[in-house]
Amino acid sequence: MQQQPGVPMFTPTGPAKRPWLRPLIALGAVIVVMGGFWVLSTVLDDGKPPVEVARDARVGDCLENRGTHADPDLYTIACSDAKADYKVMIDATLRHKCPAEFDEYTERGGRTGETTLCLTPVRH
Repeated sequence: MQQQPGVPMFTPTGPAKRPWLRPLIALGAVIVVMGGFWVLSTVLDDGKPPVEVARDARVGDCLENRGTHADPDLYTIACSDAKADYKVMIDATLRHKCPAEFDEYTERGGRTGETTLCLTPVRH
């Protein structure tokens, strides 16, 4: 094809290159997702501290038994709370055995494997 005299030839160049646009869009998407998680956690927050199970308890913490004596379901609770049933006296996780004067609680599973706590009843 020949160009006609006096008519400029059109050469298609394609869309303008903007290499900065894709990372900017990705960053915007990440910000929107993180903001969504923040809003969701704020809306769902009831103001209470998260529930900690017995395997997360440390020496000096108190526990509430939400199960039975034969099948305990222990959770960390403030020692001043009237629902506190036991106080952790010794963390015997490495020994797997408590001295005779303490109640022994062993929990299997979880991230840390087996947890053994030596407990004493809380007197209110």
